Amino acid sequence: MSDLILAVYGSQTAAFVAGESLAALQQEAGVEPEDIVVVTRSASGRVTLNQSIDLATGQPLGGGRWAAMIGMLFLDERKPTGRGQGLAEQLRSAGLDADFVHHASLALTRDGAAVGIHVRLLGVDRVLNRLHALKGNPRILHARLDAETEEALHDLQAQIPQSVLNQPDGLI
Repeated sequence: MSDLILAVYGSQTAAFVAGESLAALQQEAGVEPEDIVVVTRSASGRVTLNQSIDLATGQPLGGGRWAAMIGMLFLDERKPTGRGQGLAEQLRSAGLDADFVHHASLALTRDGAAVGIHVRLLGVDRVLNRLHALKGNPRILHARLDAETEEALHDLQAQIPQSVLNQPDGLI
């Protein structure tokens, strides 16, 4: 079991401060690093991922796949294309709560930002307490992932091309 927590801010600065604070919380707790991503939307609507990096290797934590999946939550709910389901429907089919997916897709405003974290070891209460203690008054979205949903999300993550994960500016 794990959790996805999204903290949506009107200010990109507040989101980056929150991301740094969550990284510090991990260090203070002495747990294995969780995948943290700051997702920004520019004035033109472009979504950018700023993911947590393993300082020893320079690679994204979690291989960048959780960060990419969290970033995809903020894309508009896409209609199905001729060959399959739209992105939002695939996330719902994987077991993510439909309301969570819907609210996430609408949450990120232009010039806004959000922090997303996949929480396994750190604990939901610690993360939420840290976020609430920071300035910026974020809108919190939370989804609990049972083992079946997490496995289905891993299967979806495996479909993300490595070339997407290796983009230097994290655009999706």
